[in-house]
Order: sequence, then C-alpha cells, then structure tokens
Amino acid sequence: MEWFFASWAFMAYLSGPFDTTGPHEIERNRYEPPGPADKWLIEIAYETAAAETRCTRCGAPLDRPRLRADAWPVRVTSRCRSSARHRHRADVSRTADGLRTNPLVRA
Repeated sequence: MEWFFASWAFMAYLSGPFDTTGPHEIERNRYEPPGPADKWLIEIAYETAAAETRCTRCGAPLDRPRLRADAWPVRVTSRCRSSARHRHRADVSRTADGLRTNPLVRA
C-alpha cells in the first residue's frame, strides 16, 4: 500500500490545490469599447465578406466596409459600386464565446 500513497502524494504535489469554485475568468465590462484586436478582426472578416458579396438589389460588387466601433455593437456599413449606391450594413456584438457577426444585408 505504500506505492499507492507515494503516487497519490506525488500527483497532489504536481497538481496543486483543487479549487471547487470553478475557473476564474476575468469578467470584461460589457460597456468596454472594442479594443484594437477586435476592430482588426472585424475589419478583416468584413473586407473578405464584402469582396465576395454582391448587392442584393442590383448585383454590383460592394465597396470596402467602414466600421463605427465606438461601442458595442459595432456597426459595419458598405455601399454597392453602382450609381444607386445601395447601403448594406451588419452588426457585430460581443458574446461570452467571442464575437457574433451578422451578414451584410441591404439597409
């Protein structure tokens, strides 16, 4: 039985104390504005989406999207390249799992 106690003591030494309260995640303030990494990720995602998307009304390609990232949700807007310049927009919100992106739709 000594081998059982020795292995248990060794594993307890390596693992440290057991915390029953669960993981300690840093609670981000819900009103905290988007950071530079959030803005960069949203910009890259919607530049790719706009390059592949056509206007739902006239079929023209979309311009480069613009962000209004003062607070959550972040507003993404783009216009089509036709003479009518139809507006398209999407909202990006932050969830507990990460970012929730919506498709660019005609506004």
